[in-house]
Amino acid sequence: MTFAEAALLGLIQGLAEWLPVSSEGVLTAVQSLAFGESLPEAVNFSLWLHIGTALSALAAFRTDVWDVLRDVVSRPTAPSPITAYLVVATISSAPIGFLLLTSLFEFSERVGAAAMVVVGVLMLVTGALLLRSRSSGTRTRDDVSWPDAVLTGIAQGLAALPGLSRSGLTVGVLLWRGVDRREALTLSFLLSVPASLGAGLYAAISAGYYASPQAAVALAVSAVTGFATIRALMAVAQRLNFGWFVLLMGAAIVAGAALTVMN
Repeated sequence: MTFAEAALLGLIQGLAEWLPVSSEGVLTAVQSLAFGESLPEAVNFSLWLHIGTALSALAAFRTDVWDVLRDVVSRPTAPSPITAYLVVATISSAPIGFLLLTSLFEFSERVGAAAMVVVGVLMLVTGALLLRSRSSGTRTRDDVSWPDAVLTGIAQGLAALPGLSRSGLTVGVLLWRGVDRREALTLSFLLSVPASLGAGLYAAISAGYYASPQAAVALAVSAVTGFATIRALMAVAQRLNFGWFVLLMGAAIVAGAALTVMN
């Protein structure tokens, strides 16, 4: 991988992670269809780049993160609603995500390039769900309950599949539960931090990306771009719906993967 390719992948991750588009799906498609990487290699590198966007979320929501940490230390047996939400949702998502990633690698080895067709189809599913999601509700982070946490945790776990958008699914679930759109984005972004750090560290240890200067460049670009994207999205939170964009992206991936299989 060249430094230019690494920077491009970091830029895509920083933009796509916070949009209701599967950053893992887009990065996997670019690496597989344009750079000729295998699906497991592409997924591993996309997971590594999640460390960068996790750092961008920590920087953008540093006050909220500090409040949660202080809450955990000061009253561990009686946490605030947002702290309880983050803990329960993270616990709910972890086993689902791990099992799906393990199954994904085995599946990709059996079907090869055709696996990218599945990625595109899953992006089409995400787009359809976004188009059907309700407009902004009125509930705030102080109103979230354990059913909200379990449902968004399951959605985040399912998003381990390339093509399903983590932010799109989790925000969609929260909107369906009547949470305000801006609050839903904040909760979704905060929820991403432990999952993204865990996935990225797993990829770093298993594939040794921390020793690569190209990987370091990609990580830095993803962190800077991710921070800028978060700030921009929060400014226009009440007017967001990227359903049609995700549908077009999914259709393009299906078409590209189909041509690769036929050739």
